[in-house]
Amino acid sequence: MGGNAQVKAEERRNYRRVSDAVALHIEVVDSEAANDASLELAELPDHPTHVVSLSPSGLKCYHSQPFNDGDRVRLSMVLFPDKARIDVEANVVNSGELPRGGKNDRFFAGMAFQKVTDETRNTLLEHIDAVARQSFGGAVKLVYKN
Repeated sequence: MGGNAQVKAEERRNYRRVSDAVALHIEVVDSEAANDASLELAELPDHPTHVVSLSPSGLKCYHSQPFNDGDRVRLSMVLFPDKARIDVEANVVNSGELPRGGKNDRFFAGMAFQKVTDETRNTLLEHIDAVARQSFGGAVKLVYKN
């Protein structure tokens, strides 16, 4: 494993992941379109559409359509119950098909967020802390390494 890849793997391990229900829209984009700020943001429902494993550095989701490792995607999601909206670009770092997946959750993809702003990262950190506290009855305080 190269030095840069090892640092990124270590950074991912510094964050806790939580299982969460979010409204999620995923759009595969090419590299030229990914730099086009004029693309419209996706409309999202006011209720969860996907259960994801979420961290400030990325997410893993199950989906009805396959993704390929290396795909560049634009993610739009709403975090509940606060209805905070996150729009971020990501790279698909691993993907595959479940042997016994259902119609709507047959494929999985792990996605690493790219160029996350401090505001977005803080929103994610606060949300993940709230989900973890709720899951453990308020008896947990998450500590993140810098």
